[in-house]
Amino acid sequence: MMNILFLSYATISLSKKSGTRQSAMLRALADAGHRVDLAAPSCDLPSHSQIRLLMKGKAGLPSRSKLRLKCLRATGSTSYDAVHAVDDAVFFAAYLCRWKKIPLIYDAARCFGGKVGTGRPGLWKLFPRSVLKMEARILEQASAILSPCTALTNNLNEIGSNAKVVQLEDIPLQPLYTRQEVERAALLAPFNSRPESVVVCSTLPSQTLGLRTLLMAARKVIDAVPSAAFFFSGIQHEQAEEMAFNLDISDHCIFLAADQSETFLSALDFANVSLFVPQTGTRYIQPEVYTLLHAGIPLVTLHEEAYDEVLTEKTSIQVLPNSDSIAEGLLRVIQEPLFALAVALEGQQLVADRHTYSSFKHKIRMVYRQLSKQG
Repeated sequence: MMNILFLSYATISLSKKSGTRQSAMLRALADAGHRVDLAAPSCDLPSHSQIRLLMKGKAGLPSRSKLRLKCLRATGSTSYDAVHAVDDAVFFAAYLCRWKKIPLIYDAARCFGGKVGTGRPGLWKLFPRSVLKMEARILEQASAILSPCTALTNNLNEIGSNAKVVQLEDIPLQPLYTRQEVERAALLAPFNSRPESVVVCSTLPSQTLGLRTLLMAARKVIDAVPSAAFFFSGIQHEQAEEMAFNLDISDHCIFLAADQSETFLSALDFANVSLFVPQTGTRYIQPEVYTLLHAGIPLVTLHEEAYDEVLTEKTSIQVLPNSDSIAEGLLRVIQEPLFALAVALEGQQLVADRHTYSSFKHKIRMVYRQLSKQG
């Protein structure tokens, strides 16, 4: 078994629907018997005998410099077989691995250099060529680069000609989240009347669809189906609640906070349809779409090119970014149950074929098994 230093600058949390991928990796590695030291700002995962939190008990969220210092101290006292670096933590991890002569596993979420790169924050934005060279060197150095989708795999291979990219696609949240059963009556109690059609709407950051457009679509659905109810996740509460009140639909809407994953998943269990509003202009698939497809209900979505390999005419109902089109898509699902069932089954089958936790677990364990053989 291996000793692994796992470094992430982002909080790892299932309760906030962030960190699904890293949570799955940590669990897969720990369950396989590997010892994992986790350096992250915070983590709310269930305790595991094989996972040690390096920042445990610290007051407030630690800065990146404190995380880096903790990693330096950890490598001075523990012999690690690999450093697993998530996203932009790889820049520090690459230096650390070269200095300590430790193999590097890079869990990529984006490119930093080149035409599609996001760059690095701070003064690095003034030196894009330097960032590209650094990224290319890291891709050459890493023993394995983990990519969640085809588009990112292609972009990484363009930057690093000899990059050892392994496509490890994301999975839904449901298999990782241990939650209590929530009765339908309790979940729907906040609504004044018992809804017969439930819609769960999930919006991602950086989407440009206006809040009024979204709520106007809900208004039109409620006009046609007075017993309809909506759960909204990912939008600002105060502004949304005020606008819903002005549109006279506040009795039909519940706005979920970012840390209400349990309620979100329970709502999906009882919902008739989900609505997905992806990030506008994104290049890469976000894992939340797999959670919606896994739910076994039809998915209505705004078209975004990055999702074309997942969200097709068979697995989703694609609509235009206006209230009329969104409402029409939702109403079609509500009013045509056989059509809705066919779409839901196709989406669920896609997840079952390509995005299961068992498949994810096998792939990440094989990456580390191959690394142990090289050592």
